[in-house]
Amino acid sequence: MNWKEKKKIRLSEMEILELERKNKAKIGWLAMNKTEKEQLRKSIDFNWDKMPGYAKAKIIKDDYIKFETQEYCVNIAEKSKK
Repeated sequence: MNWKEKKKIRLSEMEILELERKNKAKIGWLAMNKTEKEQLRKSIDFNWDKMPGYAKAKIIKDDYIKFETQEYCVNIAEKSKK
């Protein structure tokens, strides 16, 4: 196998893992009720305000909110799966 084939395999494996992660995030989001979602939004906004300026310069707030929400939902889905 040459490096191009190995790269294609790695990229396809990463896409599969990302797809699984997104599915877990959807499951976690659906498992949360309205008050949990509001508390999550408030805590993420609070964490954004506490973030240092050099970190804020590297990421957009919308991307940060999306990432943190997705991570929290994945954790919820994994906990409920156990």
